[in-house]
Amino acid sequence: MSEERREYFRIDDEVALDYRLISQDEAERLWEKIQSRMVDRFTAASSFTATSRQMTHVMHKVQNQSPELARCLQAIDQKLNMIAQLFVSEEINLHEQPTLEVNLSAGGIAFRVQHEIKIDSLLELRMALLPSLVGILTICRVIQCERPDDGNLKFPWQIAVVYEHLRESDRELLVRHIMSKETQQLRSQRLENN
Repeated sequence: MSEERREYFRIDDEVALDYRLISQDEAERLWEKIQSRMVDRFTAASSFTATSRQMTHVMHKVQNQSPELARCLQAIDQKLNMIAQLFVSEEINLHEQPTLEVNLSAGGIAFRVQHEIKIDSLLELRMALLPSLVGILTICRVIQCERPDDGNLKFPWQIAVVYEHLRESDRELLVRHIMSKETQQLRSQRLENN
């Protein structure tokens, strides 16, 4: 990978992941959908999360003026987030599809697949971050496909992709998720060393 593609911090993580090969025409239509910010069942949780972050300043003001109203609004926000998480879980079929171990960054992702995928292929990638169940929809380009000699018969190929098209709010969600996971890992390491 070039230095440009390595500009984001990477972590090993576990996510729910679904992908499919797409043509350039399909990629353009999908990118129009992503850019339009049309919320569907899969992207509802990420859209809600971005909106909640935008409302943080206003919620602090409401909290100071009316703590009861602030608690009520926070409860409504939690209910909406639970519904959005349910949508994501159903859309990615989380109960039947196992999660995958991945190497994740805000610039791309590497994961194991069953079949070889040609370099430069375009993928529609739907990923649900755990445990938040925030769904991220992106268009990716395959930049690497190798068959490691590690005996993994179920997923013998390792691919790496870069996000060709990703909403900036989703990139921010990825950065926050990665930072949170890194903090958890560091905390666990400190506890193990004590």
